[in-house]
Amino acid sequence: MELTVHDLVFLKSMDQIDYFGQYPNWMDEDEMAQGMAVVRRMKVEDGKVAIGFRGDNRSKRFAAITTISNIKRVVRPFDVLANSYPATHVQSLTYIEKVLDGLKWGIGGSVGFSMATGITVCHENSDIDIILYCKRLQELDQLTPIFSQLQKSAHRVDVQVEILGVGAVVLADYLNHSSFIVRTSTGPILLEKESLIYKG
Repeated sequence: MELTVHDLVFLKSMDQIDYFGQYPNWMDEDEMAQGMAVVRRMKVEDGKVAIGFRGDNRSKRFAAITTISNIKRVVRPFDVLANSYPATHVQSLTYIEKVLDGLKWGIGGSVGFSMATGITVCHENSDIDIILYCKRLQELDQLTPIFSQLQKSAHRVDVQVEILGVGAVVLADYLNHSSFIVRTSTGPILLEKESLIYKG
């Protein structure tokens, strides 16, 4: 089973998770933590995957590790596009869908979680977290007009670009600054644009 960051996974058993520190009480009480977690960006040993559980507010986050064999179902950010948009975000997501036509993209964050699980965790002012998928870093330079159009959405839009075999880049940081951070499985890397030599 191939898993990538942002994938929502449904677990077979909560008994097959490993974690550091104290197990929080809200994990047994919060509906959102009942066998559902999001794949995290962390290097782990073969056969395992880093996951994160979320509760009903930002203070409720719990990191863990489980075996890939403990996963019974996977919903990827682009899979949720087949589901209905939350009533609070229909206008914005319909607009975003047109702007991103032809690109590989999906929805993460609270809006994506709501669409994937049917559990409403987003509200009318929730930001929309967009995940774009690219094969090469230099493709980000071509996204300037698209990024500008996304800023016209009725809701705030945050765009993270997952680059195959490299890591993730926050699009706003890449387009607006001379240096930017690439999030990798072994930690963040700071790159200077002028030092980059694109190949391929």
